[in-house]
Amino acid sequence: MFRAYLLSALIVASSAVGQAEKEQPYEVPTPKGWAKETIALPPAFAPDMKWKGTEELRFAPGMFKADAPDFLSYTLLFWLPDDAEIDAKTMERELLAYYRGLAAAVLKGKKQEVDTKTFSLTITATKHQPDKRPGGEAVAGHVGVLKWTEPFATGKPQTLQLDIHSWTSAKHKHHLVFICASPQPETEAVWKTLREIRAGCTYR
Repeated sequence: MFRAYLLSALIVASSAVGQAEKEQPYEVPTPKGWAKETIALPPAFAPDMKWKGTEELRFAPGMFKADAPDFLSYTLLFWLPDDAEIDAKTMERELLAYYRGLAAAVLKGKKQEVDTKTFSLTITATKHQPDKRPGGEAVAGHVGVLKWTEPFATGKPQTLQLDIHSWTSAKHKHHLVFICASPQPETEAVWKTLREIRAGCTYR
């Protein structure tokens, strides 16, 4: 579904198609009714990104429905080699490039323009760091606030909340940056599902 939106914006993401067919060493749960997508990094719509690797996504059923209680709610796993930088400043730079490219591409496909320079993203460490992963990996927790123009359904300004956990798989020599994203209030049930997906992330 996600790629369909990008293709409609006339983006040729042939590398992403190839990546999607390759079996990955990680596993991310897909709840009933949710959609999934795999994209190679950097994605065709965000060539300014420096991160290389794979992005794994899970989309809530109401992802593209502006009136749904789970509108634009989804998870993003960035599977990155262990020489990638994943500190807060790097995440700000990489994710801002990601969302700027995404919004510009989708809105261009709708013949709409957007000033992506007005987008902003702040990422800070959480006050209480998360527990270790089941495999014993230490986790760094961050929260992000993205102010951007939502391109899929409304074309209007939106604040997207990001709940970010990052850790390292010593076995696979890769970093994992796992993001739960939603503009919905924390009281909405979708946040519980987003975090359950993250908690269920494993690798072979």
